[in-house]
Amino acid sequence: MAKQARTWGIFIAQLALSIYLIVTAICLITKVGSSISSAEINAVAGLFGKAAPVINVLIGIILGVCGIMFAFKAFGIDFGKFDDYVKYVTIVLWIIVTVITLIFYIKEWTSVLVLHWLLVLAKNALIIGSILTIKNGK
Repeated sequence: MAKQARTWGIFIAQLALSIYLIVTAICLITKVGSSISSAEINAVAGLFGKAAPVINVLIGIILGVCGIMFAFKAFGIDFGKFDDYVKYVTIVLWIIVTVITLIFYIKEWTSVLVLHWLLVLAKNALIIGSILTIKNGK
């Protein structure tokens, strides 16, 4: 049905996005390290109080599954509708995290914080845009 053209740009974007999501998932689940986004997700999960560790693990599992699916898709393996649903859940989740992060991020408006806010916006827009470029399967 909707076969995606196999270009180097799409392959690299899918592979990079899958690695990014997997590393973020590992950081959220294990608390061993931190990725650029795990700090943002931890802050959003912190809004849930004592349930924050559970929220982190759930988000980590979703991101990990999505990252694995994108890695398979980068190499041409498609799981049909299942990976499409995972993609939709991930994109909605990422948009929610992005909006909450951007709303609560700036306490005071200084030029440095505004530039950092714009960088957070740009990074999350790149991730959301990369997810949107991955076509649906069978």
